[in-house]
Amino acid sequence: MKNIIILLISVFFSVQVSAQTQEVLPTDETSKTNLAGQYIYADSYFKKSKTSVVLKNGLMLPMFYGWRFVVYNTEKFFIGGTGLTGQTGGPTETGTMSLGGLTAGYDFTIFDDIFVDWGITAGGAGGKSYDGTTTTDEGGVFVEPWFGFNHKIGENTDFNYSFSYFMMPNSAAYDGKPAFNLRIDFIIN
Repeated sequence: MKNIIILLISVFFSVQVSAQTQEVLPTDETSKTNLAGQYIYADSYFKKSKTSVVLKNGLMLPMFYGWRFVVYNTEKFFIGGTGLTGQTGGPTETGTMSLGGLTAGYDFTIFDDIFVDWGITAGGAGGKSYDGTTTTDEGGVFVEPWFGFNHKIGENTDFNYSFSYFMMPNSAAYDGKPAFNLRIDFIIN
């Protein structure tokens, strides 16, 4: 399991590094000229960021809700952080679980108002639940690759739905679980 996690992280970051090293030629939308007549990128090109409200649910995962913030390092590559919390267990069980991690991803346009984003989130999670007789402590590192679709719903607002695979090797209850994520992004230029 650890080898798979390391492989996923290495493949993701090697693709991102190769994408960053390619020269991006300016277009009419992303460039302007300086006094010498040379093309330069617009000031907002590298200052775009997104803050997001996130809802995550999955088979045998708690319903998580929280926040995500990312900053674009290039036009398509972003890095940031995610923090989520949720209630564990069923009607007879009480407990909570929280997670936080670093997020890195890449997006690309497939249609005018629809684009694909994919990436990986890695960090730590922990929580405790009590079912009336037994207390269960869960915690440790997690890695979660995702693949999703963004739809523009306003000039500075996107709606995203994605599918992810939650891996938490130290957890018997939550390791290797698929999840479905809903997110509303607010773009900050």
